[in-house]
Amino acid sequence: MSKKPQIDLSNLFSGAEYSQEVHALETKITELQAEIEQLRSVDSQQVETKVQELRSTLTSGGVIDISVEQIDPNPDQPRQTFSPESINGMMVSLASDGQQEPIILIEQPDGRYLLFDGERRWRAALQLQWGTIKAVIIPCPEALHRRVLLANLHRENLNPLDMAEALIKEIAQTSNLNEQDIPRILRTAVRRLERQGKTNQISEIVVVSPESQQEVLAELELNSSEKSVLSVLLSLQLNPASINTNIFPMLGLAADLKQAIRTQGLGGIQAIAVQRCNAKALGIKEAEAKKVRAKLVKRILQEKLSVAKTRALVSSEISSYLKEQAKEQTPSRATGMIRQVREIALDNMEQQELEALKVALASKLNEIESKLSAQ
Repeated sequence: MSKKPQIDLSNLFSGAEYSQEVHALETKITELQAEIEQLRSVDSQQVETKVQELRSTLTSGGVIDISVEQIDPNPDQPRQTFSPESINGMMVSLASDGQQEPIILIEQPDGRYLLFDGERRWRAALQLQWGTIKAVIIPCPEALHRRVLLANLHRENLNPLDMAEALIKEIAQTSNLNEQDIPRILRTAVRRLERQGKTNQISEIVVVSPESQQEVLAELELNSSEKSVLSVLLSLQLNPASINTNIFPMLGLAADLKQAIRTQGLGGIQAIAVQRCNAKALGIKEAEAKKVRAKLVKRILQEKLSVAKTRALVSSEISSYLKEQAKEQTPSRATGMIRQVREIALDNMEQQELEALKVALASKLNEIESKLSAQ
């Protein structure tokens, strides 16, 4: 590996006469990291400009070659979905044109490096079996998960499943709530606000200052847990009601549908529609229901069905299964008669009753034989 990364920015300069320049550079990097945190949730073009500016500032201190094996993906990275097509496209670019921009890394105490920006390039480099990749280093920022979450919320649309999981993690870290309880807490708060006709008050403060948000929240009938959840979402400029309706339901999807979102590009709302085809609804075993869902997902993606058409397709599939079950469960007249005959209790019948029944059955048997011989 090449030279040790210069985390201590004062090493970029020698001599006391450069101390002010060192301080200015450190301040510049800190400011840019803060701007990236803010701007990525507002305007993607500005974000890319600031990321490029951060790279340029760091590059002034030197781009270094880091072993790809010494780099770790950020376990708190909100984006967990990297499609094969996306990685293959980056591999083609790197192989044909080389690495145009350095990735941004954070040095760890054990000498390894954590990805801050450029995971797709790093994954592609791994598959290309590159030994090293060009990188610049930044000091570890505080609240790393929140910064990376903001970096991804609006820069490229996170798929709703990744977004749901990332938001749950951010809320849990910020409020010390149990991750499993957070969707329920938000659902309860939103439903109460809907009954009270106060959801508009929440939507109106999504893009106002944190101070204004807290003033409105203080006026609503929220317990401490509900206020914590709404505060985090609003601080990320997200509408709590929309998150409750469109994002958090992703957490309850079947494992096969989560996989379809991540690897096949299935839409989140479409996945929720397909989720209706579960074992209980179809009256079949879960393994069979999974096959039904896989068939539906394939058709949805191949035909690029809209949400409305997806819902219609799912309803048709469920209706088809219910009709088949009804048909199987409705006995024919003969089946019902046979069951009635078999269920006749003979133990309590008198001799005369038994003889009369025998005559009746014998007569009916003759009729059946006559009918069969005529066919």
